[in-house]
Amino acid sequence: MLRPVLAVAIATACTSFLGGCSRRDPAESAPPVPKESTSATTRAASIELPTVGTTEVDTPAEPNRPRSLAGKKVLHVGDSMVGGRFGLTRALEAKLEGAGAKIVRFTKVSETISSFDKAPTLRDLLRAHDPDIVVITLGANDATVPHPEAYAHSIENIVKRVADRECWWIGPPSRANAGSASTLEAVLREHAGNCRFFDSSGLELERASDGIHPNDRGAGKWADAFWQVFEPAELH
Repeated sequence: MLRPVLAVAIATACTSFLGGCSRRDPAESAPPVPKESTSATTRAASIELPTVGTTEVDTPAEPNRPRSLAGKKVLHVGDSMVGGRFGLTRALEAKLEGAGAKIVRFTKVSETISSFDKAPTLRDLLRAHDPDIVVITLGANDATVPHPEAYAHSIENIVKRVADRECWWIGPPSRANAGSASTLEAVLREHAGNCRFFDSSGLELERASDGIHPNDRGAGKWADAFWQVFEPAELH
């Protein structure tokens, strides 16, 4: 046991030179973390970093650009709506040649979907010209039949003969007395298979004196409407 005098001396020395000799845990003697550092650490921990590969960025959609038709051969076949050297073919020919393509035309007056299916015409034309693209314009002479669904098999046969070539089926423009035209359009659309179907039934076209076939202005409007879909088409 310390003598009273020595204990007083030690106590006095602690007070004078060390500012107090109270006993502390070593951990308590560490300097406190500055408040600023603590809050900065908290803020850093609260930031959510984006996950790599999952960030979605909205990019503006690119407009449809015309595909290259240079050097392509297009076979346009069908009924009198094709127009031979006039009408629809004439209007399409100007557009195709302007794009560097060549058109081969075949038209037959009063041709129906069924008669075209039974004839060897398409097979012969495909063999003779080996076109890159086939455009079929059929249905004008079938628009008034009461049950156009009967043509489903013929439509499928025609499309199969085209095989893997790019193919388009242009439906007929509507006629005043064609009450079942909408039904025919539905049958054509459903059974066109690999052929892309272009619906012409909603177009109002100027007609020739017979009131059926489009005149040059009407055919030009028809070709313009089809071209808007055909030219920028991306086929796979």
